[in-house]
Amino acid sequence: MNMLSKISSAIAVCACFALITATPAAAQAPKPDLVVGGNMWTITAFDDTSPVHTQLATQRLCFEFVAVVGTHVRYRWFSLTFPDWNGMASQEGDEVFMHGDYARDVGHDGMKWSIATNKSGSGHWFEWRENGAFGRTIGFANAQLERVGTCTYTSTNPPFVPIPYNADGTVLEDPSRRVLTKQP
Repeated sequence: MNMLSKISSAIAVCACFALITATPAAAQAPKPDLVVGGNMWTITAFDDTSPVHTQLATQRLCFEFVAVVGTHVRYRWFSLTFPDWNGMASQEGDEVFMHGDYARDVGHDGMKWSIATNKSGSGHWFEWRENGAFGRTIGFANAQLERVGTCTYTSTNPPFVPIPYNADGTVLEDPSRRVLTKQP
């Protein structure tokens, strides 16, 4: 065997060994995630414009796993406590980004928060409505999230949530302003 043939054989053996022993880089689901250990969370808004961060609303949300997309895990979410409030969430590591709509898609919410422990997280919640110009800002809030259990409903079988009313009988128009006195 000539020298060139020996070198080619050695390179081929090394390449085969590298292919056999190499492990592909697979996307790993972050721990904790939004569904393992319970997919029901509460989100509480605290008015960011208030010097004392006045507590506003607490809502219950359910998350459902959708897919792993690159380095993100995607979820659907829907509310158990505010009618027609639902959207998508994307998690990368301990960071969670959410967007959603309510009031027949006229009202919009966005949340950016970090998971602190398996049972809690915190971040920001912002809400606006369409008005044909720059949008009507409803508010900017700090948000606290707590894992509280497991949802028995699904996005294909959501619960009926009645339209909420203020004490004066007017319809409560946005999820961040409803202060619940009783959790379902």
